[in-house]
Amino acid sequence: MINTIHHLRLTFFNHLQLNVKYILFLVLFFTSITLSAQVVQVGAGSYSTTLPSGEIGPQNASGQNISPKVSTSFDQRVQTNDWWSSLIYPFFGNQHSGKLIAHPLSLQANKSGLELSYQAEHVLINAAPGADYLFPYDAQMTVGIQGMNASNTKTYSYDDWTVTAEWIDGNKSMLATMGHGLPFVYFEINGGDAMINFDGNPTTWYNNGGVLGITIEGRHYGIFAPTGSVWNTGSTYTSSLSGKDYLSVALLPNNSQETLEEFRVRAYAFITNSKVDWMYDEAASSIISTYRYETVLKDSAEGNINETISALYRHQWLYVNEPLTEYSFVSPRGEMKLIKGNVFTTTLAFQGVLPALPNEGDYNPDVLGELIAEVTNESLDPGPSYENGKAMARFANLVHLADQMGRTTARDYFLSELKTRLEDWFTVGGEQEYSYNAKWDVLTGYPSGYGADNQINDHHFHMSYAIVSAATIAQYDPEWATQEQWGGMVNMLIRDANNWDREDELFPFLRSFDIYAGHSWAAGHGDFAEGNNQESSSESMNYASAVILWGEVTGQTEIRDMGIFLYATETTAVEQYWFDIDEEVFPDNYPHAALAMVWGSKGVHATWFGGDPEFVHGINFLPITSGSLYLGRHTDYVLKNYNEIVEERSGQPKLWKDLFWLYLSMSDPNQALSHYLTESPNVDYNDHDEVFNGLSQPFTMHWLYNMKKMGQVDISVTADIPTYSVFKKGEDRTYIAYNADTSERLVTFSDGYSMTVAAGEMMAETTQQVNPNAPVVLLNADKTVGKSPLSVQFKASNSFDRNELGLDFTWTFGTLGSSNQSDTTFTFYEAGEYMVYLKVENTDGFITEDSVAVKVLPNGTPYGGTPISVPGTIQAENYDNGGEGIAYHDMDANNQFYRTGEGVDLSGDGGQIHVNWIVAGEWIEYTFKVAEAGNYTFTPYVATVPGFGNFTMFIDNVDVSGKKQVTGTGSFINWRGIPVGPISLNEGNHILRYEFDTDYDSEVNNWLFSLDKTVVIKNSGTSNENEMIAVSEFSLAQNYPNPFNPNTQITYNIPQSGLVELRVYNMLGQVVSTLINEQRNAGNHMVRFDASALASGVYVYELRFKGSVLTNKMILLK
Repeated sequence: MINTIHHLRLTFFNHLQLNVKYILFLVLFFTSITLSAQVVQVGAGSYSTTLPSGEIGPQNASGQNISPKVSTSFDQRVQTNDWWSSLIYPFFGNQHSGKLIAHPLSLQANKSGLELSYQAEHVLINAAPGADYLFPYDAQMTVGIQGMNASNTKTYSYDDWTVTAEWIDGNKSMLATMGHGLPFVYFEINGGDAMINFDGNPTTWYNNGGVLGITIEGRHYGIFAPTGSVWNTGSTYTSSLSGKDYLSVALLPNNSQETLEEFRVRAYAFITNSKVDWMYDEAASSIISTYRYETVLKDSAEGNINETISALYRHQWLYVNEPLTEYSFVSPRGEMKLIKGNVFTTTLAFQGVLPALPNEGDYNPDVLGELIAEVTNESLDPGPSYENGKAMARFANLVHLADQMGRTTARDYFLSELKTRLEDWFTVGGEQEYSYNAKWDVLTGYPSGYGADNQINDHHFHMSYAIVSAATIAQYDPEWATQEQWGGMVNMLIRDANNWDREDELFPFLRSFDIYAGHSWAAGHGDFAEGNNQESSSESMNYASAVILWGEVTGQTEIRDMGIFLYATETTAVEQYWFDIDEEVFPDNYPHAALAMVWGSKGVHATWFGGDPEFVHGINFLPITSGSLYLGRHTDYVLKNYNEIVEERSGQPKLWKDLFWLYLSMSDPNQALSHYLTESPNVDYNDHDEVFNGLSQPFTMHWLYNMKKMGQVDISVTADIPTYSVFKKGEDRTYIAYNADTSERLVTFSDGYSMTVAAGEMMAETTQQVNPNAPVVLLNADKTVGKSPLSVQFKASNSFDRNELGLDFTWTFGTLGSSNQSDTTFTFYEAGEYMVYLKVENTDGFITEDSVAVKVLPNGTPYGGTPISVPGTIQAENYDNGGEGIAYHDMDANNQFYRTGEGVDLSGDGGQIHVNWIVAGEWIEYTFKVAEAGNYTFTPYVATVPGFGNFTMFIDNVDVSGKKQVTGTGSFINWRGIPVGPISLNEGNHILRYEFDTDYDSEVNNWLFSLDKTVVIKNSGTSNENEMIAVSEFSLAQNYPNPFNPNTQITYNIPQSGLVELRVYNMLGQVVSTLINEQRNAGNHMVRFDASALASGVYVYELRFKGSVLTNKMILLK
């Protein structure tokens, strides 16, 4: 019995142990599955498959999580950021689609079927800071199934630039295939008769055998049913399609039967696939792209051809290798030209990219090295993916500079910081990580921002900065970049934004890049009335150049070649659609040289985040790196674009200054360097905006001096390596190549020049003759363009000798004069263009020369032909003759009053003519004559309600006032004087100039104040009162400033001579000061009141003259 019990115990415990082990096994098994599902290892890194705590994924506009809108048969990776993305991602809740801007057609799904629209006319939309142009959507017809009322339209399938949509309503179902460049839309219809509803009354000019030629609202369409079909016409066209299930509709370039027949024979070649392939020819430095359609011939009636006809964008037909037809369509991207056939190819030259500019500039290496060292006081702290990426790329730029300057400690510090930050990003569980969403096939960095998480926006922007940082590390630490270490995670980022592998199980092919449009789209859903959009084309190019460098450095040619395809293709698109370098794309009446944003159906001269000229233009420059040299391919355009910024700002850029200097240097490096040397001491390089754009003082200095030394980008010469560039200065060239191989490489350029580049090194050689014993000249002019008389400060004291020898300086100002000072000032009095030459000689007799061009602009001429005499009154409306840019600058040239042929806004409100609607950035000039030398006070009379403006007064280009604030005067015609003076003036003619501005960003484009006149008096003696000119009214102006502490000025007018009494009272009616009690001549007078002895409070000042009394209140605040 005891043995039995013992046996039972053993059996029980043995079973218990087995069960516990089994339970533990199950716990561990399922835990490992959960962990496996949450964290996926990639080499040394990892990403998560569940959202980090508190983070969000793709949502709709209401903040609800959302799934892709796809057919039950859909089996592809989810594609976003395309022209048709609102079909798959209904952000604003339309269960059919938003506007699908395909070009030449625009389309939209609804419950009845698919709308078709073609718009050949644009409208201008006046929106600050300038006009946008729009090709408005206006559907001409809807194609569907009779009686269909589908609850939604889903994505059935897609290819490289085509998509098929699906409608299901009971037994009724329809598929429609549409695409970029397709004048055709292909329909498969089941469960009912085909139906076409026209928006208006169509004209049928052809109807035979199921083929219709239709014109509606001036647009021509061909409708192609199966052979032998019959159309029932009326308010709605219907057809049984002769028992078949297919139909195509085509936009036609005209309404001739010959054209209709050209389209008819191709109308039954239904497109089943659209696909691009590219090949990089390294020897020729070109990328050959093949665009291919696969078609199925639905109707094999005699004469029908199994090929399509498609419309090419300008960036395609400029470089296509096959012949084009004579047909074309209008689009927001300019003229689209038609081509026959299922295949066409383009060949684009690839201008190369570099990891950095070389060490060629004539900067002082010690100064540059110290600037680099200063940045090592900073660190790379965690942050959101976009901002943190920019900060990393800023350090990556400095790695190369530190290496060139021999600052290995700084170089290694930057590399260490980059590794720490990227490894944090590439590891799940820290403050930063990447998370994969299997529902949307997307990888997102958290913390996120700018809709990258909840709208799948801007992934190519965000990823680009991390990729280029990784490529920089890879140059110096190849082991770190292997797939077994951290390179696998870098590839994940590349695959998410633009995947090179069509068979990838995680990501779609080329998510962000629109293959046919030639550029990327920023919005994940594109669910807007004007289609998708992209404002920062330069950040898309940043992605392409980063991918090229990563692929080249790590030996992954598939990745590199994809980057080259993106870079070369998007370069052509940016030049045409953002910059319109040929002036063939923007509408003829469009007033701007550049767009900030390209939308499907419009062009916009503004950004999402502001309308400042620097934002509008700079968003398509940043970040400027060695991958940005495509911006300098057309130097005349660079100047045109830069000058528009200056015009819109009415002066040099105030924001993102370094960014614009870098851009300008690709056309005029001397001017750009002058701006830097003059203004960089006033730039805060720790400012958020400067750091945010990846800029630093050493990078700017290095870039500008290199550009000055090397000249301009030369795209006429290519090389047989992808990492190269060529510059030209006069007849000399500088050749640069980076060799990522592990052995030396002979690099040959297309002009026959060659050089051997060591493994892992960048090399630059120049045909310029450089004497190492000659001094280095650093010439700076604080301005190179301005109105006469133009005083320019020339500086050469930063010049140095490599051998630390003494230097002598000789400045020559043509026949006008010379100077032997290292720094000198010279004034040009006559309008014209001047060359200023500088010769610097060291004590060994070696000489280096440099020069700078100075342009002196002409002044206007006096209104009425004679300068206004002072003392006297300068009426605001009598500004100088000469027009825009000479006598004035007005932001809106639409003046309808008084001098109607001029651009200055004038008004007669209140009974007197004055300059009205002054806004920031405007200026105006007056020529006046001083009869007698002496001290003068100028009092401009202004009126404003908002009180947010200011002015600066210049006489003969000299600031005589500083910034004068214009506060509210209580009415737009309640004039108040603001005295400026005393100003010492010599006898003779002078030019008075007002420059208008505001300190409030919100008021930049708003009315600030109006200007009525400027009263000028000659100061007499030491009296606290200034005698002014005769007037015909008795008036007392509001004191200025008011409130005041402790001094203010009171201005009054008397029409004739007589006794004047001016007293100040407190609120008890007691006289606290008698300012005047004596005879005064007729005229305008100003008196100063010093309230130092009085307490804060409200005071009344009273003017008495010949029985008349005027009073005003003023406030003393201490």
